[in-house]
Amino acid sequence: MFDFKSLVSSLLSKNTPASGVAQSATLLVRDLPQAEYFTALVEIIKAVSKINADNEMSLKERIKTLLYVDDKAAGIHHQLCQDYLHSRGGSKGYLPTILAYWHELASAYQICLRLHRGSSNQAGDAELQLVTTRGLHHQMRLLAWNALRYLKPEGNAWQQGFRFYTYAEDAGFARSPILLYPDAKQEISCEHLLVQAGMLHLAQTENMLHKEIVAVDQLLMLICQNIPLDKQPPAEMPVFVYNLSLPEPPQPMLRGMAGKWHRYWSSYEITTRLADLMFDLDARIPSQIAALDCELEREEWSVLCEKLAVRWSSDGGKSLRKSERSLHSSSAQVSIGFDRVAFHIKVQDVGGLEADRIDEWRINDISSTGMGLTFIGKTIDQLAIGRLILVKTETHPLLLGIIRRILRQNNGTKVGIEILGQTPVGVSLQDPSQPDSAPFSAIYITQPNSRKGQRWFLMPKTLLDDDKQLVLSAQGKSYQIKLKDPQQEFEDCSHSNFDTLSKMD
Repeated sequence: MFDFKSLVSSLLSKNTPASGVAQSATLLVRDLPQAEYFTALVEIIKAVSKINADNEMSLKERIKTLLYVDDKAAGIHHQLCQDYLHSRGGSKGYLPTILAYWHELASAYQICLRLHRGSSNQAGDAELQLVTTRGLHHQMRLLAWNALRYLKPEGNAWQQGFRFYTYAEDAGFARSPILLYPDAKQEISCEHLLVQAGMLHLAQTENMLHKEIVAVDQLLMLICQNIPLDKQPPAEMPVFVYNLSLPEPPQPMLRGMAGKWHRYWSSYEITTRLADLMFDLDARIPSQIAALDCELEREEWSVLCEKLAVRWSSDGGKSLRKSERSLHSSSAQVSIGFDRVAFHIKVQDVGGLEADRIDEWRINDISSTGMGLTFIGKTIDQLAIGRLILVKTETHPLLLGIIRRILRQNNGTKVGIEILGQTPVGVSLQDPSQPDSAPFSAIYITQPNSRKGQRWFLMPKTLLDDDKQLVLSAQGKSYQIKLKDPQQEFEDCSHSNFDTLSKMD
């Protein structure tokens, strides 16, 4: 294994001449096996933290060292991000290190700008622009990855970004695009970064799938280019606004939103570009979108773009509920995930639903089609958009639903669910082509118990196939059935309608 600690320490040593920084940083990743990337980045983060704590390092040396280290570490960091997003083996523990990289470097670049303001000019304009743009980029990446984790960011996360942007405005380069890294494919400006982050927030990502959030994030880098951020509201609607004096995300412009700290932009051009992409998506995936390497098919892109067009509309695109909810406060017992839910229903072990967490789930509101809950315990790994959830309360029958919205906050995790129906029944499925295999568990909600007036038949994804014949067993009786439309896939199971062909002896 490489001795990363010694190498990074050598890189940051005061005895190392500034001319040697580039050479040492290059050695850091030269011929580095990909398996060692994580260890290398951990040591790099520690080194940057050491720089941040060093009050004696000159501004010129600080900027030069940070830029070189960032240059050489960016590729390693990007690879770890890709591994994590694609759930590659061993990547689950990468998240704290991925976030720490952006956090430490954003803090380091903020220190550089603070030192520059309080001293004579010791750095070139080009270097200061790169420091500012990279700092804003790293801070906005932290906000984007909050969205990926359905986590509501603290206000100072936006405030840190605003500090970089106001510095860029004062220095006159907020709109000047540059290459963030030597191998970058697209020039970017501070204005572009702030508009992109704002539009991502306004996309209401709390009820999107992970792959949809990644797709929106990347799509916005394309369609937010050259969108002006002005001190006066533009004429074209819709208009959104930042208040740079407050640690808050952007919002649709309302009457009275004016002042020297307000920055406005119109999403008219963004939605026009989106409309052009939607037109192309009727026939094919446009080359710009295909180049993003996202995990969406053409139909999924079309649905996502339509969703964004609504949410970025003139009224702010607020995602509306299907029916009005009434306030309701009580505790609940909850089970998450198809396999766990199917087991509890089948063995009728309703009392075993997370019995140790009975005080950690609270119902906030409920309607005929949905429910809002709050989880106030530690993070639950099983929480995911599109995943099955079973809820038991003292005042309602056993409810089965799909998780549609997640928002993690300091006072608990808000979970919004769509109710499929009540009193689900556990059934068994056997594939006649595999008579020796163990039966599969499935869940059935009859039409009278369904909230949509249709029966729900939920099963493992592996069984979903048009015209597939299965043997359904429930309550001591067996039937031969054939799957048919409508069919629908959720995150951890599938739904299919079916015809009953015959009763079996």
